[in-house]
Amino acid sequence: RMIEQSAPYAKHCLWFTTLVAKATTLPAVYRALNSAGVRDRLTIAMAQGQKQSRIVAWTYLDKRQRQAWRNARRAE
Repeated sequence: RMIEQSAPYAKHCLWFTTLVAKATTLPAVYRALNSAGVRDRLTIAMAQGQKQSRIVAWTYLDKRQRQAWRNARRAE
């Protein structure tokens, strides 16, 4: 649901993130991201002792749009 809910804010936010605890959930997350039309995604693995989790980040903006978004915020 979080991925679906992020779509209307695609132009207002550079990156969206969520914490994913189970690795078995990742394929479904990636399918949802592809269906939502994201332009780029990153997965950052984290570990603390035996516990492993990951952060999945996604953006609807391509590289050129991301740079323009950053430049607009710097000018404010």
